[in-house]
Amino acid sequence: MRATLLKTQEGTSKYGGKFYYAFFKSESGKSYRSCLYPNCGNFKRWAGFIGRKEVILDNLVEKENIIDADSFPKEVKEFIPIGT
Repeated sequence: MRATLLKTQEGTSKYGGKFYYAFFKSESGKSYRSCLYPNCGNFKRWAGFIGRKEVILDNLVEKENIIDADSFPKEVKEFIPIGT
């Protein structure tokens, strides 16, 4: 699945430390979110996207209306010709 990462928001975990909400919009216009925890092994896949906005990501897995944090996100760099 492909979606745009709209923003990330830092929060305080009730288990100690911090976590991040990641908010997405799919190509069909549906909204998704995911929770990313720095103490989880999958966080290194997401660390480069924390704090960025309007990043198009592919290779995402939808699970019950959320983006699975165990996805392997890949940034899509689309070419848009000048003057179109």
